[in-house]
Amino acid sequence: MANLVSVKTLDMVNGEITKVAYDGAAYERVEGEAQIGDIVLVKEAWGDQNVGEFFVVTYTKSGISDQIVGMNGNTCEASSYKCRLKIFRKIAAATNPSVEERVTKAEGEIELLKSDVAALKGEAEYKRIGKSEAQAGDYVKFDDPPSYLTDKEYYEIIRLDLYGDPQIIDDEEDEFDTYGFDFEVYRKAGAASVEAEPKPERLKVGDYAKVVQEYHHQNGEIIILRDRGSERSDTFPFQSERLDGTTGDIFGHRHLVRATDEEVAEAKRATAERKKWAEIGRGVGEYKVGDVVAYDDPEWFQNSGIGEVIELMDGTPCVLATDSRGSKVPIYVSTEQVELVTPVEARFDR
Repeated sequence: MANLVSVKTLDMVNGEITKVAYDGAAYERVEGEAQIGDIVLVKEAWGDQNVGEFFVVTYTKSGISDQIVGMNGNTCEASSYKCRLKIFRKIAAATNPSVEERVTKAEGEIELLKSDVAALKGEAEYKRIGKSEAQAGDYVKFDDPPSYLTDKEYYEIIRLDLYGDPQIIDDEEDEFDTYGFDFEVYRKAGAASVEAEPKPERLKVGDYAKVVQEYHHQNGEIIILRDRGSERSDTFPFQSERLDGTTGDIFGHRHLVRATDEEVAEAKRATAERKKWAEIGRGVGEYKVGDVVAYDDPEWFQNSGIGEVIELMDGTPCVLATDSRGSKVPIYVSTEQVELVTPVEARFDR
């Protein structure tokens, strides 16, 4: 197929060509299926052949899953894995536009002017940054993404994985790994409200942090940051310390966010609970027959009191205690409704 070397770019938006000129006529970017006489820009093809070149559409026909677009005797499947095309269609020149057409055109120009003014003021502006600068809260934008993503939509980065690849939520509300896909990274900047927001303080040794990506299966864990000493590096500056005092894994800034006071308090409470159970050789909520427990069961016992665990079913204790009517009955009570008073190993009556 013959490449059109005389195509001139007339307009671009966010780095994307939206209008071109060829052979004395203007062509604008359109979506959908191509038509004979359109101009197409090859964005992706097998072996990168003809990528970045323009061609005239000479025929079209239906394919198995998409439209087949012919260009000077050659074929290529539009908007699919075989070949990705950007379609431009000739703009019809209106020699005597109606009043309605002139009004519509003027309204469109006004909206464009408003958009330009907003961009100058920095409202809703996205600044393109390098992929190595990406962090949680930045955005990615795809060119010809898979079906569960929208072309040119800004997707917020929820975190980076161990290798620095952005993780986002796709259109189907599922987590999506960007590894292997073509995208650019953007940062929201320029808007007064964004600029006014205080910049988060960079994490340092001694801070409490939360692991924000799966790394040695610690996603969500609260840790204390410790210095790695002579083994410190710009990529992995921290040695972590778990809240129980044991040494954890090695982390870098991209793996972590600052933990809130509420998260730290809850993590400390959970750590103390694990320690308390570990001192008697059990996991949290691990009951044994013979334990004395306090219970609160408004549904079956219809009261609260003290009882004895006489049986276990899949970890759920059956408590023998006096109910609200004065009868001593055995009832299975969820572990959330009981609290260990005396473990069986510490009972003096045994």
